Amino acid sequence: MGYEISIIAGYTTFLLVVFTAWVGGYLDPLQHSLQDIILGKMGDNRVSYGAKSLMSQRVVEDKNVTAVQDGVSQGVGGVVGKGGIAEDIGNTLSKGL
Repeated sequence: MGYEISIIAGYTTFLLVVFTAWVGGYLDPLQHSLQDIILGKMGDNRVSYGAKSLMSQRVVEDKNVTAVQDGVSQGVGGVVGKGGIAEDIGNTLSKGL
């Protein structure tokens, strides 16, 4: 019985420490570095990912319009993404986000 209580107390303490660090903003640098790693593996940076997600919002539920929106969002995101023409601009802007 005492062992279970110590596990619960330890877990609760861990959650309180993580929550306090999250609220205090101490986890933001870690979050940004993890986002950069994951986006880099996907071939994106913050700017290209933002452009793709912003432009892929559905305005009209028509198959043709949706196809055009998907093509434009991939094209714009690809320009500033990894291997794109404006990759340096995208990387520079990503560091500021």
